[in-house]
Amino acid sequence: MTDVLQFVANDIRLEGVEVDVRLDPSWLDGQLRDAGARAAPGAEEGARVVGRLSRSDDDIVVRCRVSAVIEADCVRCLEPARYVVKSELSLLLRPVVRPPVGARGAAHRHRGAAPAEEEYEFGADEAEVDTYDGEKVVLDGFVREAILLEMPNFPLCSEACAGIQAAPEPHERLETPAPVDPRLAPLGQFRKQLGGPTTLDELVAAAAERSAAMGRPVMRSNAHRVGKKK
Repeated sequence: MTDVLQFVANDIRLEGVEVDVRLDPSWLDGQLRDAGARAAPGAEEGARVVGRLSRSDDDIVVRCRVSAVIEADCVRCLEPARYVVKSELSLLLRPVVRPPVGARGAAHRHRGAAPAEEEYEFGADEAEVDTYDGEKVVLDGFVREAILLEMPNFPLCSEACAGIQAAPEPHERLETPAPVDPRLAPLGQFRKQLGGPTTLDELVAAAAERSAAMGRPVMRSNAHRVGKKK
């Protein structure tokens, strides 16, 4: 990806230069994709880096404000979680110091196949100091880190997000009662008259009465036969 926050070191004078760069959504998408984030739709104008670069001998002092509106997938429901990022970027960049050409050659022969650009190692006193290559200052990576530092480890679309809603179990679904066979209406009426559940003989008798009226046979209860055996 092309760096959009790149400045020629020799153009940065002691009095400094102003920085005002709009961050395109495609730049944000490319820089943040591996972290699971992206530019929020419709927030292009709010993504900017504004500030100043100045020089102190060969060191470059960076003081900028970073703003953007980004989104990531909610860890509960996977819907977009939107975040407004506002961060300060304060850096002291020192030029990378490389050994003279002759020294690099000797070190290369001594170390074998190690490439020259890998020979320089930062000392313990330089561990907290950022660098530039001495010719150009590139801030893209620093801006990316400033944005990601404002992102939560577990994005949420809202604190009250209930997560993905599972489909109800079959026994939890509200089912429409099946229509009642009109031939059973006398049974229901008979049950209401008695004020509660009826015996099998009573229900069969009511069914027999209804069937006789309709000219159809009905199976009789086994209760009569059981009583006779006794």
